[in-house]
Amino acid sequence: MTSLYSQEIYQLVETALEELSQEHQRGKLADAPVPNQYYLVRWITKSLKQKRFPRSVTDDLIRWQKAGRSQGNSVMFEPLFRKILAYYDDFFQSDRSNQITDKQIEQFLDKLETAGWEVSTAEELVGCGKVQLFTEQPNSMAICCGQCETCFDGELLMHPMSWFVRGNHAQLIELAWQAGFMVHKRTDYKSNVKYHGEYLIYPGNRGEQLAEIPLGFEPTPRF
Repeated sequence: MTSLYSQEIYQLVETALEELSQEHQRGKLADAPVPNQYYLVRWITKSLKQKRFPRSVTDDLIRWQKAGRSQGNSVMFEPLFRKILAYYDDFFQSDRSNQITDKQIEQFLDKLETAGWEVSTAEELVGCGKVQLFTEQPNSMAICCGQCETCFDGELLMHPMSWFVRGNHAQLIELAWQAGFMVHKRTDYKSNVKYHGEYLIYPGNRGEQLAEIPLGFEPTPRF
């Protein structure tokens, strides 16, 4: 059976944190932000060289390696990894049902409108070149009308669906999490829908890249 990205990224960060904790327990590493950061930067580089993890998470390791080299301690990997682990725990290690239905999406769009967002599902947006939507509100989200039909088998989401977003992306990610959706960013701004970024939601929330984590999400310590 082919393993899933959600399982592989979970295993990666869990392994990193477990091995970091083992270094603390052996007395080889002080449990403090800077030593932890140095250890994890080296751990990431070593994991890449050894090809320790599946190819599906290689891009994450490369991105983290570059960030560790160029941004230094401004990107702290220990809290980031803890947040990733807890977020995927929240979706896949709990009793949460990750099946996504058309009704759930409709309810989410209603919630967005209540929060002052402008919502559109009436336009063809995917596979038709550059599109411009004329909206009055600063925050807007659009879904391709074609995908509202083709992404479902009955009531269940069976294919990835694009959400085109302008405005308060952080609020969109927060509200999506509260509604039971993992969202996966393709672009902040330059999608084929002018002035809108693009996110994907996947069947069963099983994305093929790292999900966006809400700013308000706080992990529960495990190690």
